[in-house]
Amino acid sequence: MNRWWIFGATLLVAAAGTANSQSLAIHDGDRVAFYGDSITAQRLYTRFVEEIVLTRYPQMHVSFVNAGVPGDTAHGGYTGDIPTRLKRDLLPSNPTVVTIMLGMNDGYYMPFNQEYLDMYKRDYRALVTTIQSDLPDARIVLMSPTPYDERTHGTGFPHYNDVVARHAAYDKELAASMRLGYCDLFDSMSALIETAQKRDPSLASLLVPDRIHPSEAAHWAMAIALARAWGVSPIVSSTRIDARGAKALASDNTSIEGLTATSNGLQWAQTDRALPLPLPLDNPMMQFVLKVSDLASMDQQILRVEGLTAPRYALSIDKWEVGTFTREELAKGVNLAVLATPMQSQAGGVEDIGRKRAQLDDAHFVLYLDDAKAPAAADAGKVLRQKDEALAEQQRAAAQPKAHQFALAAK
Repeated sequence: MNRWWIFGATLLVAAAGTANSQSLAIHDGDRVAFYGDSITAQRLYTRFVEEIVLTRYPQMHVSFVNAGVPGDTAHGGYTGDIPTRLKRDLLPSNPTVVTIMLGMNDGYYMPFNQEYLDMYKRDYRALVTTIQSDLPDARIVLMSPTPYDERTHGTGFPHYNDVVARHAAYDKELAASMRLGYCDLFDSMSALIETAQKRDPSLASLLVPDRIHPSEAAHWAMAIALARAWGVSPIVSSTRIDARGAKALASDNTSIEGLTATSNGLQWAQTDRALPLPLPLDNPMMQFVLKVSDLASMDQQILRVEGLTAPRYALSIDKWEVGTFTREELAKGVNLAVLATPMQSQAGGVEDIGRKRAQLDDAHFVLYLDDAKAPAAADAGKVLRQKDEALAEQQRAAAQPKAHQFALAAK
């Protein structure tokens, strides 16, 4: 199952310049492995993290593998114990970065039992120690389990979220004691669910529809949490223009050319060095998550134009009308990343390929585990890998930013 994936309308204000001073924890040439249970095996947050890295840093070459297995625990699961899992699913990839997310299944969906918690602590520490021994140069990041949602639609296992919370607390403790990276998904997703419940209880119940597995939109919030922990820059691009002098006052991660005044506005060519995230903006649940989370703060493609005189202006990009804004809104700053633009459409193409690759990876996983000894299994696996390699090249090419023609015209 191990194969590598290689890649190199809301208004929101962002400060000019790079808004994240934290150094990036992911490096060019890294190989990242996601180890976990069925939440990882959903191939959602893992795919979105890959796409965040690819669209935000399109010149970097980073590769990823999904080593999630449904039902897994800190001592293994139905596909094998920890030694089997590591030998088969993790070590052949020789990752330089390993993320681990376990803990949802380790309480066995029963009331709190100290014996189970002690098992979790013992087995999790042993798992990390073994990975460190086998991969001494790998950077390990512990990701706490997401909450078991008893808030939005009752519970099938009363108080089980308290059990998961204890696992999350131990993850944080273990990461600190062993000086590992840490990403707190339990608290961040709990806060998301709580805020969503206050805003719209019916939609909130769709964030984790079976109480265990987050929905696709919620997985975007998870991916953003990990990207933030890694120090991924929130800036796609930032542009500040003075309309009075038809000049660019500041720019970040972009270049501006041919900025000129027209009879009723401005026009210019702009080439960003990144793409916005491929968020499914036409999905109502995605829009809901944007409203009840800080996801958009990590997807900043800011256009600020000062000194405009007319009350309202239409913004078009490549003759594609993006929207109409007041001069006050434009002076404050418009976040293009959460609008339907040609750049967002291009990012959507990156996601389309990523979805196909995830389907191939899932097929490879089923083939490898369910019928690995079948006569045609090796040949089928080879075909799947070849197809994935071809798609990887297409995806990387699709992520390279392009020049676009901008125009502002008074309405």
